Amino acid sequence: MGFEERVMDIRRLRLWESRNATVLSNDLIRIVLEDQGGMVLELSSDTPTGGRMNAHLLPHYRGSGTSVFSDENGQYWKNSAFLYQKAGSYFSFPNFGPGFSDGEDQQEFNGYTASSYWMVERYGTDPQFGGVWLMSLVRNRKAKWQVRKIDMLLPNQPVHYSACVITNSSEEDLVANMAWNNELGSPFLESGCVLNASAESWSTGDESALMGGHARLAPNTTFDDWKKAPLKEGGTVDLSEVPPVIGKSDFISGVIPQAASMGWSSVINPRQQMVYFTFFPGPASLAEDEASLNFNNFLFDYGGRSETPWSLYPGGMSQQYSLNCGSGTNHLYSGLEHVKAGDQIMGSDSTVTIKPGQTKTVYYASAFCAYDNNRIGGNFSTVEQVVEGIVLKRTKSWAFIPADSTFHCLKELTKRLLSSE
Repeated sequence: MGFEERVMDIRRLRLWESRNATVLSNDLIRIVLEDQGGMVLELSSDTPTGGRMNAHLLPHYRGSGTSVFSDENGQYWKNSAFLYQKAGSYFSFPNFGPGFSDGEDQQEFNGYTASSYWMVERYGTDPQFGGVWLMSLVRNRKAKWQVRKIDMLLPNQPVHYSACVITNSSEEDLVANMAWNNELGSPFLESGCVLNASAESWSTGDESALMGGHARLAPNTTFDDWKKAPLKEGGTVDLSEVPPVIGKSDFISGVIPQAASMGWSSVINPRQQMVYFTFFPGPASLAEDEASLNFNNFLFDYGGRSETPWSLYPGGMSQQYSLNCGSGTNHLYSGLEHVKAGDQIMGSDSTVTIKPGQTKTVYYASAFCAYDNNRIGGNFSTVEQVVEGIVLKRTKSWAFIPADSTFHCLKELTKRLLSSE
C-alpha cells in the first residue's frame, strides 16, 4: 500500500546513510521529520490544481553526509552542523542567532536543538483522538537540560502540532532564547505572496547579525505599520508583500499583544490559492507550566547573502530565495551573547528563564492547505478561533482551517505520554 492510499500513517525511513526520518501523514497533509536537527523537511498538501506541494525550503546546499564534521568540505558550511542539515521547520533553543564561545560556554548557531541529533523514543497511533504521534529527545548533558518533543497529526486537519517540553536539571537558572522557525521556499513561496501576523509593533536589529547579509531596512528601528517599514536609504516599503529577488536579506521581530489568546502568522500564495498558517497560545491564554512565545519573527532571504553556503563562493551571488516565518522569545536575531535575564524588546521579555528543576512547555502548530474564496488572496483582516478551527476573515469573505486551536488534544496526549515515562 503506497502513501497515497493510506489515511493516518506513521513510519520510519532511511534518507541516506546514518540519516533517518519519520513520516507522519493523514488524509490532508504529510510531514517528513528528520532526526538530525529535528528538521521538518516536508509539510505537503494537495493543491487545487491536483498536484501535491511541499511548502518547506530544502536549501540547495543541504548536506547529505553523516555530519559536517566528517565532511571534507565542512568549511563550506562554516563547520556548522545547523547549516549542514538546515531545512523547513525546526526549534531553536537555547540560542537564536549567531553562535559564540564564552569561556566554557559554547552556543551553537540557532541553538543546540537545531544542531543536534534527536533520539526517537517512541511513536504510534492515539486511540483517544485518532492521531499519529512521535516523541523524541535532545539532551545537553554538560548544561544539564533537555527538550522532549511530541509531534502530532490529527484526522481531517491540515495541521502539524508540536509540544516542546523543556526541563532544567541543573542547579542554576537556565536563561535562554527559544524560537520556532518555518523556512518556506519555491514552489510555494514566490513573488506576489502576502504575509500577515498577530504582532502590532515591529523592530529591526543590527544588520551584522545576518552572516554575509545585505540589508535594505533601517537598522535598530521600531515601527508600528509594517506596510511602511523604514528603508536604510530613505523612504518606506510594504513588508507584507513578497517581492521578486532583490539581493537583500532582513530580519524583523514583532511583539505579540499581551491580550492575545492566540499568536499567529501566515503566508498566502494568491496565485496557487494556498495558505501556510502558524499558531500558538498567546500571552493571555498561557497555563502556569507553559513558556510564552513573545514575538513574530520574519527573516526575509530575498537573495541578500553573499557568503557560503548561501552563495557558491565568498562574495558570490546568493542562491537562496526564501522566507523564515516563525515566532519566539528572542532578542531579535542577536542570540544570547550580549543578553541577560530581564532584557526586553518593545516591552516584552527577550529571554525565558527556567528555574532549577523546573519544566516549561511550548506548544506550536503549522497548517498548510488550499482555500476556496479567491478574495482571501488579497489578505485577511481578522482571525477568529471557533470550536472546529480557525477562520480568516476579509469583510464578508472568509477561509476556514480545521484545527484544534486551543491544543486540547496535544496537551492531553503530552500529559499521557509524560506520565508513562
